[in-house]
Amino acid sequence: MDLFDIARPEHLDNDGWEAVESARNRLRLAWQFQDLPEVVGKAKELVETVAKVVVAAADGTLADNAHFAPTVKAAQVALKRQPGVDLSQDEALRAITQATQTMATSLAPLRNSFGTGHGRAREPDVSVEMATVTIEAALVWCRWALRRLGHLLADYPNDLIDAVQTSTTRNVLRGKFQAVALAQQPEEVQHRIGVAFGQQSAGGFGNATEVGVEPAIDGGFDAFPIDYRRGLIEGMLLTGGGTIGLTTYYASWFVSLLGSLPELDAQALLERLGAAVVGAPWMEKWRGSTTVEPAAVVAGLRTEGERLPDGLSEAFESFCANLTVDGAPDDLLG
Repeated sequence: MDLFDIARPEHLDNDGWEAVESARNRLRLAWQFQDLPEVVGKAKELVETVAKVVVAAADGTLADNAHFAPTVKAAQVALKRQPGVDLSQDEALRAITQATQTMATSLAPLRNSFGTGHGRAREPDVSVEMATVTIEAALVWCRWALRRLGHLLADYPNDLIDAVQTSTTRNVLRGKFQAVALAQQPEEVQHRIGVAFGQQSAGGFGNATEVGVEPAIDGGFDAFPIDYRRGLIEGMLLTGGGTIGLTTYYASWFVSLLGSLPELDAQALLERLGAAVVGAPWMEKWRGSTTVEPAAVVAGLRTEGERLPDGLSEAFESFCANLTVDGAPDDLLG
C-alpha cells in the first residue's frame, strides 16, 4: 500500500474530496523532495483539512478563525458516536481512537517549532524520524476520521427503513440490517427501526419477518436490543395510522416477542399499549382482501398468552381486555 493512500468515503461530495486530495498530495510532494520542515507543516494541514471536511459534511459549523485543536475536537465529537459496521464501541478501542486524536493535535506544536508556515532566523533541524512519525500520525487519524465519515454519510438507519418498506430482496435487506449496527444506534433509532420491521412483518412481508423478527425472538440483547424489540411489538400491533393491524396468524409472533423481553419491561409495555388501543379502530382487510376478525385475534392472543410467564398474566389480560371492537364490551370478544 502506498504510504499516502487514503480511501474516499462513499457519499462525500467532490469539493470535500478534492480538498482532502490536494492536502494529501502537497504532503506527498514534500516527502518526495525530502523537504522535512515542509512535511511537518503539510501533515498538520492535512489533518486540519480532513477535520474541516468532516465538520462540514456533518452539517456542523466552525468559526473562520477556529484554532487547530478545537477543529480536530469538533470533528472527533461528530464522529465518535457514529455507529456502523466494524465500528466497535469497546472501551479499549475508544481509548485508542482518543489516542489518535492526541496524536493529531500534537502536530500543531510540532509544526510551530519545526514546520513551515513561520519565518525563522534558523532553519529547523528536522530528522527523518520526526518527519516519518509526523506523516504516520496524521494519516492514522485521517483514515479513521474518513472511514467513520463514510458511515455517517451512508445514513444507515434511514437506508434500512427505506429498504424494509420497499421490495428489497432478502439478502440485500439482511446486509443492510447488519450494516446498521443496531446495538450501537441510539435507543430512539433502535425503536424506530423495530416499528418499521414490525409493521412490515404484520403486513405479511416475509423478508421483514425472516430478517428482523425471527432472529430477535431467540437472539440476545446485544444483537437485538430491548428498544428494538419494543418497536417490533408496537409495529406489529399498530399501523402507521394508529389502526390495530394485528391478525390471528401474527398473534403468535406478538406473544413470542413479548416473552423475549425482561418481565418488568414487558409489563410496562403492555400497560402503555393497553392505553393506546382503547377505542382504536381495527384494520378491516389484511392486505386488502382478507377480512380481519378482531374477536378471533383476541382469542388467539389469549391462547398464545398462556406461554407467557405468570408474572405477566395480569398485565397481558388487562391489555387483551382493552382491545375492544367499536366500543363493544370485552365479553363479546370471547
